This record gives sequence, C-alpha cells and structure tokens, in this order.
Amino acid sequence: MPDRVVILHDFSEALGGASHLVQVLIAQLRARSVPVTFIAGDAGANFIRKDVEFVALGGKALLQQPRLEALTKGLHNPLVARRVREWITANDTPRTVYHLHGWAQTLSPAVFAALRPVAARLILHGHDYFNTCPNGAFFDFRRERACSRAPLGRECLVTQCDKSSGLFKAWRSGRERLRRHWLGGVDWANRALLIHPRQDRLFRQGGWSPEKLFAVRNPVSPPCSVRVEVERCAGVVFVGRISREKGADLAALAARAAGVAITFVGDGAECARVRALNPDARFLGRLDRKGVAQALQEARVAVMPSRWAEPFGLVAFEAIGSGVPVIVDRKSLVGAEIAGAGFGLALDTGDIAAFAAAIARLHADDSLARSFSEAGFSRYRELCHSEDSWAEAILGHYREVAFQDACSA
Repeated sequence: MPDRVVILHDFSEALGGASHLVQVLIAQLRARSVPVTFIAGDAGANFIRKDVEFVALGGKALLQQPRLEALTKGLHNPLVARRVREWITANDTPRTVYHLHGWAQTLSPAVFAALRPVAARLILHGHDYFNTCPNGAFFDFRRERACSRAPLGRECLVTQCDKSSGLFKAWRSGRERLRRHWLGGVDWANRALLIHPRQDRLFRQGGWSPEKLFAVRNPVSPPCSVRVEVERCAGVVFVGRISREKGADLAALAARAAGVAITFVGDGAECARVRALNPDARFLGRLDRKGVAQALQEARVAVMPSRWAEPFGLVAFEAIGSGVPVIVDRKSLVGAEIAGAGFGLALDTGDIAAFAAAIARLHADDSLARSFSEAGFSRYRELCHSEDSWAEAILGHYREVAFQDACSA
C-alpha cells in the first residue's frame, strides 16, 4: 500500500462528473484506511470530512474571476505552485502517490511545476482531454466535428476550433504549452487513467506513449434502487450541464418536434436559449441525488445528445441502471455499446427529425421501452464499475506506482 495518496482537483465539492468521482474515491480510500491528503483549488467551504488532510488553495473558477485575472491565473497561478511545492517538501515520502484529476479551472498549469519532482509517482486522470488537447475535447466547436489534428502542431495552431474565439484558442494553446513545459513533456507522468478504452487513440494522437495509458471505466451507482416502470411513464429527461456542447438545445428541439414533454435537471449558460426553443420545457435546476431519482422515476427516456464524443457519460449510465432507457449520440464512446447491449438507442442526435422519431418510437412502443428498461436495470454493470471495484482497480495502480518508484530508488 502507498504511504499516502494525494488527490488534487479544481473543486472540493461535487459540481460535475469528475468532482463527484473525486468524492467517491476519497470515501473509498478512507474506508480502506488509506491516508489521504486532498488539495483543492477552491476555498473548500463545503468540504466537511474530518478524516482527510484538506488543503484548500482558495481559488475561483475561471468564469467567476475578472477577465484579466482569469487570463493570467489560468495560465499560471503562482500560489498553487508555491503551496503544492511546500506540501511536497514537508511531507513527501518515496511511497506517496499523487493523483491529479482536474486542473484547468483553478489549479492552472502551475500545479505541474510543483509536481514535476514527483512525476514518477504522478497519475493523471483522463476525465477529458486537457492533458494533451488545448480545448480538452479533440473537437472543432466551430465546425461541430471531431478533430484529427496533432495538438499544438501547425494545423492545430492555425485552426480556430475554440467555442469562444481565436483569442481563446491562442490562450488555450499557450496554456497547454506551459503544462508540457512544467511537466517536462506531454506525458512525463507515470501514467494516465482513461475512463474508456477508446480514449487511448486520441491520447496517442496527442503524443502519449501507449504503455502509459490504462483504462479504468467509471463507477456507477444508480439513483433509483427499484426499476423505473417506464412503460407506465411519459416524458424526456435531460440531466447535466445545459450547454451547447452537451446538446441541450437539440434535446429541446427534438422533444418539441415529437410532441413530448421534457424536463431539464441542471443549469448552465444556455438555459435562456433552450427555454426559448421549447417554452413548454420544465427546468428544475441542479438537484441532489434524491431529486435526480425523482426526475428519473417520472421519465420514459433519458437523453445524452452531446455534440462531442463523450468519453463515458455518467448520467446516461445512472439512468440505465435505474431502468430508464437512453438515447445517446452515436459519437459518444459508449454509444455503440449501449445500443448493442439493448439499453437504448444510439443515433445522430444532430438530426432533429431522427432524434424526434426515436423519442416518439419509445413512447409509442411500451414493449420496446420495457425491454430496454429491464435489460439496463439488470445488466448495466457490464459496461461500468461499482464504486468498490473501481476503487480496487485504482488502488492496484497506486501500488504499482509506489512499488516502481521504491524499487528504482
């Protein structure tokens, strides 16, 4: 076992999929009596665990900062580098393992400057592609299609693929250059844990060595412990960030075209626009786990119409495991798996007519809806971990990393 695991992440509370998994991992490690230090980029006002050494760096998400401050600290936050470096100097041992989850919102590339001396015991988590691609998605947001360019290559640098502007593309490219500079290279960590096996192609496209890439699928704990009898329900539910890349507008348009009610659980910058596209839509905002369960219990189908190739899609699997069929975009890495297992449908959700037809089909065919529901509820674990098995898989990597470095020392 490692002497200690140091988990680093932008946020100290479950604000999204990655943040939620960080909290799950901390709980699982402590249940196994593994000493944990949690270094979070934010102020940590809502972190209440007393069995974890907690270091809050007091930062804010980029969009919550004045623009100039966000641009400068987003490139390099000297406080982060200093505080993390001080912790390492005071506490590091040859069997301490460092696990960095998200850094693009508060920690900045400065965290790599502090972690470089312990890179041989550093694990990066591939919740997205920010450890190689400037915009974190290998997706051309302007043209709404996948990107096959080598990150920071000539074609990448001259292409405006950012969802905001060419200025932000240049800024993001500079940020990725800094990350590589401080780390010592694109992949100068011990390894990266990917949340789906097919992510390895894009990481290799971004310069990662294949031998440093390991797939550990996400854990899923369905909000509903009893199968939702979707054959008795009606309506579409969208759970997640209400944003363009997540395809919230596509869901609103398709539900309206199908003549089916839709409920949005979550918030985001596109709320007003989505509401205008479907004035009858219901918006519940961000809900706790009990609230999400209630929304799922009232739905016939859940949708995940992301414009980019989602590497996993926790909300989709939480719905499937609750017995709610899903419609996902076929670009998602789990799309073909979900359709092949009989848990739902995978199609081009950008084709509103086809998307609407799929929603209508599931509402018209009780037998099909029930078939998807029962298959997902009973077999969803085929495509994901439990929280326990996920933690054991990650602990296996911790042991390897600690053992490798101890032997080399």
